Amino acid sequence: MTYSKQFPFETIVVATDFSEQSSSALRYAQAIALCHGAKLVLVHVIDPIGYAFPTGVPSSLSADQAALKELNRVEEQLRADGIPVHSVVETGDICDLILQTIRDDGGDLLVLGTRGKTEVGRAALGAVARQLLTKANCPVLTVTPDVEPLMPWAGKWRTVLLATDFSACSLSALTAAHRIAHVQLTVLHSAAAQSDAERRHHLERLRFLAPMNESHTVPVEHVVTTGEAGPVIVDFVLKHQVDLVVLGSPATTLSEEDMQTSTVLQVISGVHCPVLCVPVPCQEKKTTTSATKAERKEIRVLEKDMATVPQAPFS
Repeated sequence: MTYSKQFPFETIVVATDFSEQSSSALRYAQAIALCHGAKLVLVHVIDPIGYAFPTGVPSSLSADQAALKELNRVEEQLRADGIPVHSVVETGDICDLILQTIRDDGGDLLVLGTRGKTEVGRAALGAVARQLLTKANCPVLTVTPDVEPLMPWAGKWRTVLLATDFSACSLSALTAAHRIAHVQLTVLHSAAAQSDAERRHHLERLRFLAPMNESHTVPVEHVVTTGEAGPVIVDFVLKHQVDLVVLGSPATTLSEEDMQTSTVLQVISGVHCPVLCVPVPCQEKKTTTSATKAERKEIRVLEKDMATVPQAPFS
């Protein structure tokens, strides 16, 4: 086990219904916790509506009892592996109770399973998961069922792709990406139509933003291209070795119908690797580490510099 004092996710909340999707997410979260000595909080909500795959949640009492038995087994196994863990079992509204667990346990990261790469026009997240992307005050990591080949790099991501539209949440995402990339960070900006002058201007902005100061030692590649952001990001991931995609969290709750216009949904539904969605830091959230304070200072400086740039956050 290796422990990194700079790793930003010390308490990881995993929402599980013991479907195939959530089991992949749990294994991935376990690998992160082992790598960094993080604490796991397993939350299981007894409710007929699934948080990520609505048709996958058992509705009978016997199925709920089986899920609780499995939760106890998983918790014992995690403790045997040396991972600090505890579980939360509640009955009620899934979204509200997961958010409450994040608040109560000081969650730094929420891990959710997805349906995996889907056919065109179908989102990989259910309704509650889409709400959590918007409402969670911590980053949300979505994990596909076919993440197994990338499992060895969980928590020590070699190549990280950060897509930015220069919005406030993109700046938060950039700070997070800098802190977790181990080998290579690619910072990408794409717009539907750009003149040569606009592309040069955006490239200069990217070079200023990343790396942000001398403490960032990971090599950074800057990419400015033309095209709709969602398909461009998906195409980049499919053509390159990417362990993790980092995006700013959506500003409003997304619906299935937003699949055609939402960059976040298009990326989560189109790539095989995990996707980390980072919100703008909540001012009310208690700051307990100097690293977090430094992160907030960096974001304030960047926001001041970007004040003249039109901001349209990823949706």
